[in-house]
Amino acid sequence: MNSGLRVGIVDDDPMTLAALRTLINGRLRKHDICVIWATRSGTVAVDRCVAVATRPDAVLVDMGMDDVDGEETCRRIRHVCERITIFAMTAHSLNHYRDAALRSGACTLLDKADIDAMEQFLIDRSQGRIPMQCRSKDSVDVQTDDHDNGSVPLSAKEIEVMDLTITGLTAKEVAGRLGVSESTIKTHIRHVIIKLGVRNKLQAISVWSTIRRPLS
Repeated sequence: MNSGLRVGIVDDDPMTLAALRTLINGRLRKHDICVIWATRSGTVAVDRCVAVATRPDAVLVDMGMDDVDGEETCRRIRHVCERITIFAMTAHSLNHYRDAALRSGACTLLDKADIDAMEQFLIDRSQGRIPMQCRSKDSVDVQTDDHDNGSVPLSAKEIEVMDLTITGLTAKEVAGRLGVSESTIKTHIRHVIIKLGVRNKLQAISVWSTIRRPLS
């Protein structure tokens, strides 16, 4: 049973801060997801994560802040509370901040312009499909030389989805094979894209095909 998800937001752009708060509280209310605080200061965000009364379950952190940058804010939050899921976000190129975000303890790096993806990650977190504490960058990176030893950090279901996807099946066709909804398959693929450190589904298919080729 979903007990709700308390979200904090830190972004030094007041317009973005207000927009995200309004969007999340409006569109995700039906999922029992709400923003409990929003701040323009990384220091304030860390303090609110320390205090039990204001500690969120998940926090959205802008990587390009001025007072304390996003990487340092994520690192401090992760240091004070391992149970908070950190979603880094940026309005710039994802490649520019991806390594810093994962290195500092964030689960993933989100594009601020992709509100649908951001909302889906919050829904997934509220329903337990994303862990509270994600892997470090060293664990997320794909190591194609020893995949048989479990270095590729995909779940059994994600592996099953990707093994079918690289055969040329669409998300709808994979869903039919596995007896789940198409949206569930698309969610698995989004998670795979993040874990493999690629930008889109086509790149994920290419990487996964290379990894699995010795097994075929």
